[in-house]
Amino acid sequence: PNSFGKRPQQPRSARSPQPGSMSNVFKGEFKVTTQSLMGKADVKKLRSSLQAEFPELTKKALDGILGKEEVGVLKCSNGSTLYVPGDGPAAFFDDGFGGVYPTLTTLWRIPDMMPELVTHAPVSKFLLPKDRSAGADMMLPGVIVPPEGLGPLELGQKRCIRVEGNKMPIAVGKMLVSAADVKGSGMKGKGMEVKHVYHDSLWAYSGRKVPNDGFLADQVVASEGAPPAAAAAAAAADESDEEEAEEEEEARPAAAR
Repeated sequence: PNSFGKRPQQPRSARSPQPGSMSNVFKGEFKVTTQSLMGKADVKKLRSSLQAEFPELTKKALDGILGKEEVGVLKCSNGSTLYVPGDGPAAFFDDGFGGVYPTLTTLWRIPDMMPELVTHAPVSKFLLPKDRSAGADMMLPGVIVPPEGLGPLELGQKRCIRVEGNKMPIAVGKMLVSAADVKGSGMKGKGMEVKHVYHDSLWAYSGRKVPNDGFLADQVVASEGAPPAAAAAAAAADESDEEEAEEEEEARPAAAR
């Protein structure tokens, strides 16, 4: 993927992806090559590993995401594997190198299930795929460091990215630097390898939905408003109530009006 800005000299771990990894596996179109259902033992193993890796993912939350019954396994032409509950959108994906990540659909249901990096709205333009660009990895100069710091930072750690003022993640990936790297070279160079991002082919495959009105066509901005889906549902409910009231009024005898 393309990077934005100049890339200064930095430790090797921060300069290039580690062996057995690849930035955004969904940067291009993909096809589902095989489909199958996970056995009960495999589902139990998947659930156990997810809860161990993401402590915020409670059993109840996982039941709501993966369901309690069948989980589909979709092998894709790009080497990835999608884990799909019933007829719903993909909930998790394997990047083809053994790393299992939540999809944006899942993160929008549980935004705080993993550590995050926060960036400025204009930076999101570089992260999102567009035209022939696959979208950039996350550069450290674009990361907003809170007063309490970035928390425990480890090489290979899975994190999501969100825009300041918008609690919904826009991407998920893994860290290319550790706390020691940052301390040694400062906030310079590439920090996170993006695996899945808003507007990529997995987002499109999952229905092209957005979690709130801050998710625009070319960037993501701050938003405190209700999710578009919720607003649309509320509007539809109001319209339905009005239609029912009109029908009841028409059905009443003239003398009773």
